[in-house]
Amino acid sequence: MSANTQPVKHHTAAELAKFEKQMKREETIDAKNLKTAQKDLAHAEKAVRKNEKAVDKAVHTHAKAAKYEHKCEDRIKEAEHKLDDALKNEKATAKDITVKQNKAKDAHAALAERKLDLQRIEQQQEINAARRDERLATFSTPTSAATATGPSAA
Repeated sequence: MSANTQPVKHHTAAELAKFEKQMKREETIDAKNLKTAQKDLAHAEKAVRKNEKAVDKAVHTHAKAAKYEHKCEDRIKEAEHKLDDALKNEKATAKDITVKQNKAKDAHAALAERKLDLQRIEQQQEINAARRDERLATFSTPTSAATATGPSAA
């Protein structure tokens, strides 16, 4: 025997049985720990897949929301343009109404003036007709008949 080597100790059967029992217990514990670790790994992988799906869903939802937001912005711009056009149209229409009301007032004033002119002309015609009748009466009456039927004849 060399100086560095230790003498081999021989174990008894009871010690070997105890050692084998302990080894079996450790092997069982290791198997259980391995099984638990595999289950934990499977659960962790499942959680990762679930989280990846959630991320994908969140990205998709965000993309939909962004697209909807852009559509809404476009609709708002379109509505603003329509509102601007409507306001311009309203101003133009109001101006047109004012112009037409002024023309209507002018037309009513002209109509009233024409009515007054017509009344003056009718009055002048009546006056002229009365004068003509009067002149006609003076020309058609004989002077002798006028003296005969005059106040001295009565």
